[in-house]
Amino acid sequence: MRQYIVTIVIMLSPIIGLAQDVNTNSLTTINYIDSILLKKHHKKIDTSRISIEFNRVTGIASFYSKILDGTLTSTGERYRNAKYTAASNFFKLNTLVRVTNLKNGMSVVVRINDHMHPDMMRKGRVIDLSQLAAKKLQFKSHGIVRVNVEALGYSKMNPTN
Repeated sequence: MRQYIVTIVIMLSPIIGLAQDVNTNSLTTINYIDSILLKKHHKKIDTSRISIEFNRVTGIASFYSKILDGTLTSTGERYRNAKYTAASNFFKLNTLVRVTNLKNGMSVVVRINDHMHPDMMRKGRVIDLSQLAAKKLQFKSHGIVRVNVEALGYSKMNPTN
């Protein structure tokens, strides 16, 4: 009888496993975090304000100054205030990320096309958004806001939201 119950449990275990909640982010094996850059600047990361998980970073977002419109980014393209782009030292270039404002729940998808100055990590900064993306997250008047940044994939095209 005991062997019979064990056999039934073993046969049903795949079905029981399917009933569990599955986090879709845990299914990918692609790592979008820029581990080379993080190793290089690991002493500058303010771990009291920045949390790093697999393909997810939580910290403070800021936005580009208007006067930087037209300057070259790390990908070699021109920065434009009117596009959904961002700078980050935590994600590889051309990574699409979803940035969620933790204060109001608003989110926007942007492409990482530039790196920030490494000293920004000391201030808890994880991403520097374009003017358009900051406006969509409704934090432009505050200057900075706490955000969750989640990697979605790679693209050389800017999202249109």
